[in-house]
Amino acid sequence: MDRLFYEATDLDRDARLRTRENWRELLLAEESVKILICHAGDPLFAWPEDMNEHELVVVGGPALPYLDLEIERANWIYIGRHGGEAVIAIDIAPIISDRDDAIRRLGGGFGDMRSRMAALSEDEAALAAQARAIFNWHQKHQFCGVCGHPNQVMEAGYRLQCSNPECGTPHFPRTDPAVIMLIHHNDHVLLARSPQFLPGTVSVLAGFVEPGETLEQAVAREVFEEVGIRIKRARYIASQPWPFPGSLMLGFIAEAETTDIVIDEKEIEFAMWVHRDEVAALPEKGVNLPRPISIARYLLENWCEGRI
Repeated sequence: MDRLFYEATDLDRDARLRTRENWRELLLAEESVKILICHAGDPLFAWPEDMNEHELVVVGGPALPYLDLEIERANWIYIGRHGGEAVIAIDIAPIISDRDDAIRRLGGGFGDMRSRMAALSEDEAALAAQARAIFNWHQKHQFCGVCGHPNQVMEAGYRLQCSNPECGTPHFPRTDPAVIMLIHHNDHVLLARSPQFLPGTVSVLAGFVEPGETLEQAVAREVFEEVGIRIKRARYIASQPWPFPGSLMLGFIAEAETTDIVIDEKEIEFAMWVHRDEVAALPEKGVNLPRPISIARYLLENWCEGRI
């Protein structure tokens, strides 16, 4: 089976260095360090003239002074070492709050990361996705949930600490588990459309795990709630980081025990059974499949080819 998108390989998260207060100075003093430029979590892309491909903007440590920004005011995180080389991400939103202004000053663009990520290598996408998830967490947790005082960024971005000495509560990045499941029966796969999908797109079912339930229970519950179908025990296949904003998608496959579809109209516009041999031809009929970067497409392609 192919490698999943957003899956970082050869990444040493270097947790020991994160605890050093002078981690930034130590890394910037190294001969080679990569720095991703972001704005409110979205990475900066260079736009070539033909606009068909997008390149992630990465600068070396020595190039930072030439950005003509008060770089000390940016938010900094240490992603880790990739291929032995340190990778840092900086978010310039605290320096230039207006994104259009940032684009004018730096060039390129910060737009829809989901569509542009597909043009990156798998490793670049994984690093950018990790930066986006951490910066998004920072943005949504600027204040302590216990006492309301401002949080301080610690451990190279991977811990937030309440600034109130009488509280001092530490906060750590959260990952929201979600299940995504391919349901099949007699060489047919269940595909559905949610109102949140891109126009004309169908996919497999998915939903968030609730407190107190197992992953398998979440799969069965979500399938029944959304389309009224009972399934046999779900089987785990693979997982994928999904930084929109901070989920871990856990992929399953399960066989349907019932086949009559009864949709939840608040969640699903329509659902249908499609034969294995007809899935690939759906785009010719104006029905789009999930994007290649998604675990939904991974599950669908591997099932159609008989690998899972």
